[in-house]
Amino acid sequence: MAGHSALTLVPTFVVVAVDATGMGIILPLLPFYSQRLGATPFLLGALISAYAVCQLIAGPVVGMLSDRYGRRKVLVVSQIGTFTGFVLLALAGNLTLVFVARIIDGLTSGNISVAHAYAAEHSAPATRKQALGMTSGAIGTGLLLGPALSSFLVHYGQTAPVWAAAALSLISILATIALLPPDHPASEPRSRHRIPEPTLARSLLGRHYAWRLLGLLIVFFFVNAMFLSQIGLFLSARFSWAGHAFGARELGWVFAYAGFINMVVQGLLITRISLIASDRSIVMAAFACMGLGFAGLASRDNVGLLAVNLTLIIAGTMFARSTLTAELSRSTAINRQGMIMGLNQSLMSGANIGAPLVSGALIGHRLFVPWALVMAVVAAIGAALAGQLLDTPRTR
Repeated sequence: MAGHSALTLVPTFVVVAVDATGMGIILPLLPFYSQRLGATPFLLGALISAYAVCQLIAGPVVGMLSDRYGRRKVLVVSQIGTFTGFVLLALAGNLTLVFVARIIDGLTSGNISVAHAYAAEHSAPATRKQALGMTSGAIGTGLLLGPALSSFLVHYGQTAPVWAAAALSLISILATIALLPPDHPASEPRSRHRIPEPTLARSLLGRHYAWRLLGLLIVFFFVNAMFLSQIGLFLSARFSWAGHAFGARELGWVFAYAGFINMVVQGLLITRISLIASDRSIVMAAFACMGLGFAGLASRDNVGLLAVNLTLIIAGTMFARSTLTAELSRSTAINRQGMIMGLNQSLMSGANIGAPLVSGALIGHRLFVPWALVMAVVAAIGAALAGQLLDTPRTR
């Protein structure tokens, strides 16, 4: 069964990896692309928040539509939105058009949560962590290749990487249509672990453990959004390489390194560590690593130490994200995967609305040390909450 489900997930891996590569190309570029069109750090935060507001609205809707009409159809529609957003971004001559492009992308985004649900549904409960690890690994692959491509393509002009992202987005649409078998939600066997429709509200309200996990995920998403939204401008202000300040190219390599660590964690470490440590201790240690890395960012502007701090932050992030996502999936019935992953994405979007604005205000006022210390405190709160909220294997 494990081998069989691994094979059925290969197309999902390809689709998610191509999608994530497109996202990865945009990530290191967006701060500098927007700055060139006149954005301040706070406006950059607002740009990320606007995308997140749209994701927040769309997340649960996309998840529930995929529960009803099938993952594949909804995936194609959301990918078409992403493609349109990238084309508009490439053509944007002013900041307003950049906002419009990100809003379109945000409203149709949901590809990742739909792919997570597809992976969870096409795997046995025993191999679900592995399946979700595979989709997370695909994201990692994309976030490794994308920024590296971005660093290379930025030589050919600011818009070259954006056009590349649009082209990849088009390829992922074709890959979804060609590779993913259509799913027929209505005709699936009734024998699988399913919840009758009327108990939907009750089933969610009754899932205390799922809510505890979602609470922890909010803390995680908040600190992660604070970090990702302004790390480009933080590095640009505090670090230089070969005599010039960090720019889109250097940030591309930082993101590529993050993708590499993601692949190591997903591919080699997470399943091995899960065998010897409980989810509770993994998540506590992950938050602690993040906290140490953030505190390290506040202390010294040394490129060698920066590599150590980034490694702590990124490894901690990967362990926390994949462990909590797999645990959340296991806490929910199979025909509610789209909804719970949509809810999860909405929480991520909620954090991505507030955190970049807080982050942008701090970096805009050049409060670099407070920015890093606030994140260290939030990560410490996450570690303490994980100790309180997560079940130990004995109590599950």
